[in-house]
Amino acid sequence: MNNLRYEMQGLTWQARKKNQQDAILIKNKVIYEKGRYSSLNISMDNNPWCIAVADGISSQPNSDKAAIAVLEIINEYYKNNTKDIRFSYIQDKLCAKLKAKSVIDSATTMALIRHSAEDENNQIRIQSLGDSRVYYFSHQLQSWSILTKDDNFFNEMDVSNLSEESLAVLNSGQELASIYDTLTGFFCANSIHEVDEKTMQIHKVELNDALMVCTDGVFDAISHDEWPLVQINQSLKEWLKNFVEMLTPFAGDNISLVLVKATAIDS
Repeated sequence: MNNLRYEMQGLTWQARKKNQQDAILIKNKVIYEKGRYSSLNISMDNNPWCIAVADGISSQPNSDKAAIAVLEIINEYYKNNTKDIRFSYIQDKLCAKLKAKSVIDSATTMALIRHSAEDENNQIRIQSLGDSRVYYFSHQLQSWSILTKDDNFFNEMDVSNLSEESLAVLNSGQELASIYDTLTGFFCANSIHEVDEKTMQIHKVELNDALMVCTDGVFDAISHDEWPLVQINQSLKEWLKNFVEMLTPFAGDNISLVLVKATAIDS
């Protein structure tokens, strides 16, 4: 395996929503403007890095503040720690951080990928809560796949209890009733709210593979089966611009994503 370097770039976009409740964390900077591309960042020589997105839950007031705060907490943690962050730590810090600003009950989802200096060069660590997701593009297979599992009612229920009609809808690939999408996991600026810890995943990448961390506005607009392939000689900015053009006719929710590509150090 060649030594890998990681190129990363992302964007936040308000789309047709009245406000922006998404934010991204990329190389120690939280970005939450209504529509902005980040600069291109490159990590080499097995340097540690962390990429994350957060999506404020629209049913809660001031959820944009929760999204920003969670990413700030994650960023500050990894400036001083190498161990994987615990969800209980994020939850406690979020409550304290927003209580000081008199903000309560705002909530957010989160997904992150990171590389630790202690890991092998091709290892990526993955954590998520809610319905923000991590996807993987395999250069060898020339296809996208999902790596995370949403924390919602459907994924926690026993499918054996579903009716034949519901199973038929599920097997057809159609959307189930909205109740099945109800989130069962998220961070909330409320001291009585509890979050369950989830097992951290480790995923190994190959040369020219890519990962995407994104909020639900992305995959709700276009299924990952239809996402463009990541070409070897294509810049991340070009890929992102082409993808946004695809999303534009269908995007109703806020859009936030970060694309990370594994390339050769000597390329």
